[in-house]
Amino acid sequence: MPEVGPDVVAWAALAGGAALGALSARAWAQAARYWNNPAARPSPVALSRYFGPEARKWLEQGCGLNAACLTGLTLLLLGGAWLPPDRGAGTRNPVAFAVAVCGLAVFLAGVLGQLSLGFLGGPLFLLPRHARGGTDDKTGGPRGRTAGSPTEPGTRGVSAPIARASDGGAEIMVFRDESDAYAQLRRYRVYVDGKRVGDIRRGENCVRSLAPGPHTVQVRISWCSSRPSRVEVSPGDRLRFICRASPGVQSGPAAVYRRRHDFLLLRAV
Repeated sequence: MPEVGPDVVAWAALAGGAALGALSARAWAQAARYWNNPAARPSPVALSRYFGPEARKWLEQGCGLNAACLTGLTLLLLGGAWLPPDRGAGTRNPVAFAVAVCGLAVFLAGVLGQLSLGFLGGPLFLLPRHARGGTDDKTGGPRGRTAGSPTEPGTRGVSAPIARASDGGAEIMVFRDESDAYAQLRRYRVYVDGKRVGDIRRGENCVRSLAPGPHTVQVRISWCSSRPSRVEVSPGDRLRFICRASPGVQSGPAAVYRRRHDFLLLRAV
């Protein structure tokens, strides 16, 4: 077989870099459009096919990381195309070497960011503000530590019984146990009827209004969750739940896979 010359490899790398550069520019344009307009469709992400629906949604919302990966590959190929074929590339062409190293760093940062979103659901600054669902209360109810709620310092749980309000309204409060030692710096996500309604750290609570009738309540973190709790709400009800990590999940690394559907505990109090 004829030997492929270094010029052919350099031209191939240059052509590949140009093609990836076009894809990168398109990805950045789509990401900028999505960050400025919640109604815009985020660009697809290659890694999303290896994750579940929830993680796939985060990866698509963090589409800027996909654009960063494409930019890193573009710089890596362009820097490699300019490097001389013999040894000593870093000293013979330091600019090309720096471009290639910078491209590799940007690519790895983008991949690590996507893995963090897929497995950990954060950090949230990688997502546009409108995609950080559950951080703003859109129902008018209090969020976090609320006056009169049993979340004062030193309180380890919610002990008040289910009460009925005189105004005829109904609401639900989900409180995260202050003694919960799992993922202390992260939030649990609260879902009612499959919709994310809030995020809670240790000692915080999430209060939401409910319409009378049947509902399901669940808390999640990354791809792990509690078992859904089904409740029947009547006018005037005040439903209270407490959540924490299930016993033993911290000491068992495989629990995030074997016990992913009962990784968290959620019970009415």
